[in-house]
Amino acid sequence: MRLYPKTLLPAAFALLLIAAAPARAFDIPPAPPPVYEGLIVPLFHGTTPMKTSSDTAPASVAASTLATGTPQIAANAAQLAAAFPAEYRERMTSIYQQAFDTWRQLERKLQLQPDDAASAVAAFVAGNYMAYRNVEVPDEVYLKLVNQMRGTLAGNRGFSAASPAEKRTLYEQTAMVGTFMAVVRVALQQKPDARASANFRNAAAANLQVVLGVPAERVRITEQGLSIQ
Repeated sequence: MRLYPKTLLPAAFALLLIAAAPARAFDIPPAPPPVYEGLIVPLFHGTTPMKTSSDTAPASVAASTLATGTPQIAANAAQLAAAFPAEYRERMTSIYQQAFDTWRQLERKLQLQPDDAASAVAAFVAGNYMAYRNVEVPDEVYLKLVNQMRGTLAGNRGFSAASPAEKRTLYEQTAMVGTFMAVVRVALQQKPDARASANFRNAAAANLQVVLGVPAERVRITEQGLSIQ
């Protein structure tokens, strides 16, 4: 999941300035909003490793994970930004919108099905994993992760019962956060900041645990895809 985030790097550097503010501010970024609770969270239950799916999901399964609701990019960015202190919300709303623009570029680059919640949830998992482990997830591994998430979402009762608007929110917000995490990791490599890096890694760990239902240290993404140890 290699990004070329030229357009988003200024926003990421702005975030680093926020992260350097007094400790009262926040740990970057916040955990997923409550809309995920009861919808897909957690994706993983128990101790059985997640199964690796085939390289190509059946058409019926692929269609079942599409977010068909009306786009609400600005509103979803604002909802994510609402978790920050008031003085940062306008800036963070813009950053999340820029993250979604970068996500659309990634969709085209990897020839992903547009508006597929499976791709966005995979980006959320991969972006947070890269931030937590400070590693790169290659494109071919990310595509395997997409198929795993597609099979998981297709069999998730909460997702299947969700309204088009809820699926759209899930799609847009997980794409925003996943892309954001991947981009800020690149920014922190270019402009190291020990405190920001620690906050960033802690937030990535919290995001992984919220969505996967297990501690981040148990999560692995390898050539075979996602597994839980």
